[in-house]
Amino acid sequence: MPSPAITCPHRRIISPHPAAAARRDLLAARAPGTTDLRASKRRRIPPSLSLSRAARRPPCRSAPPATARRARAAVAVGDGGGSSAALLADAQSTHAVFRDEIVLRAFSVAEAAHRGQVRTSGGAYLQHCVETAALLAELGAGSAVVAAGLLHDTVDDAGVEYGFISEQVGAGVADLVKGVSNLSHLSRLARRNNTASRTDEVDRLRTVFLATIDERAVLIKLADRLHNMRTLDSLPIIKQQRFANETLKIFAPLANQLGILNWKEQLENLCFKYLYPDEYEELSTNLLEFYNRDMIAAATRRLEQALEVRGLSFYTVYGRHKSMYSIYSKMRRKQLSMDEIYDIHGVRVILENKSDCFAALEIVHHLWPQIPGRFKDYIHSPKTNGYQSLHTVILTEETLPLEIQIRTRDMHLQAEFGIAAHWRYKEGLQNYFCPVPEMVEWVTSVATWQRETLHIDHPSSLAPDTSGSDIHAIPSHSDAYLFLLFKATGS
Repeated sequence: MPSPAITCPHRRIISPHPAAAARRDLLAARAPGTTDLRASKRRRIPPSLSLSRAARRPPCRSAPPATARRARAAVAVGDGGGSSAALLADAQSTHAVFRDEIVLRAFSVAEAAHRGQVRTSGGAYLQHCVETAALLAELGAGSAVVAAGLLHDTVDDAGVEYGFISEQVGAGVADLVKGVSNLSHLSRLARRNNTASRTDEVDRLRTVFLATIDERAVLIKLADRLHNMRTLDSLPIIKQQRFANETLKIFAPLANQLGILNWKEQLENLCFKYLYPDEYEELSTNLLEFYNRDMIAAATRRLEQALEVRGLSFYTVYGRHKSMYSIYSKMRRKQLSMDEIYDIHGVRVILENKSDCFAALEIVHHLWPQIPGRFKDYIHSPKTNGYQSLHTVILTEETLPLEIQIRTRDMHLQAEFGIAAHWRYKEGLQNYFCPVPEMVEWVTSVATWQRETLHIDHPSSLAPDTSGSDIHAIPSHSDAYLFLLFKATGS
């Protein structure tokens, strides 16, 4: 039977354990120097938290010793199936990081730990691990983060211990995996307490997510959630909607706060599909009819020619449209029709430097009449998540409003990857051209949220100390973090 605490909403079907004799043979073949995994002692939660009996179960628990020993033995002898090899080969063909030694070792551990586990859709559970890691690789994550992505469910859903992960792939990766496990436990508590239905609790929950000292654990959790949202079809409708509602209230805004707008839009659109299927289908149909591709193509060509005449070096000019959920949300919030929304049609211009952006803006306003009151300068006044760009809305020859976004390549990478651009730099990716964003405003706001929403008035060993010049966050793999997450969910 599946574990009662599940990171992914998909119920597993676990194959029977191998016969005792076969297990002994596997254990006899394990690598020299390995030791048996032991069931870890339950962590004692402070009684003042008044946890329910179900909530007292620690997030990083161990499976029965036989399961853990089986995983260790399988890693030692290196046995696996052809389907696993195909998954790895496919990932390696797309992302070179899957060839790194630490990632290969993590793959072996994940393959052994999840062997025999399948999702409700019928696919191997290992595929979810690989897809989650691939999403992180797409952001440019280094080997440690990708390895943790592969292993993100081994603690909760396969009973693998922190010590074993640390032994196999290092303490750094193990800390990330444990951090993700703690975040998953927080998510389960929130689901049990119906936190997504209460705005104040949702805000507090996102604050605790952001309180982690290593934002990479949050990004791994977001990647896990994004892939789960992509594979909800096999679940009953009521579970789809419960999971989508939690994602819309907690994880999509979290992706926005971290500046990963691409993931935020994907999460929102998927939630829209499952929460409001009729409206989703209607808007999809209307958008296909309303969206004027020819107008976008003509505006793109005209702008490219004008930039070339002016001698401005640009990387790309391309058409875009506002995300479906953003359109739906604006129409509902402001009681607007589709033709009253100015930014459905869009063109994005990516240039070399900041001065070129303002030169391009001048060209745009020379080519088309500007719609008054629709200009926004996010270059001089960035959003709190670091987003920078120039936005203007013009009226095309077809008398349709067209939003034009102008930004540098660095600004574009920051908009796409958000805080991931920061840790991409820390991972030492020399081929990644992006400055280190000064996330001072972001970190300061997190500290403020911690004080206000968690009601932390005085620094302590369990709370961030903001009294000095440095801001200290709480490690996501620490017991202090567990204290905060229980407090945040009111358990």
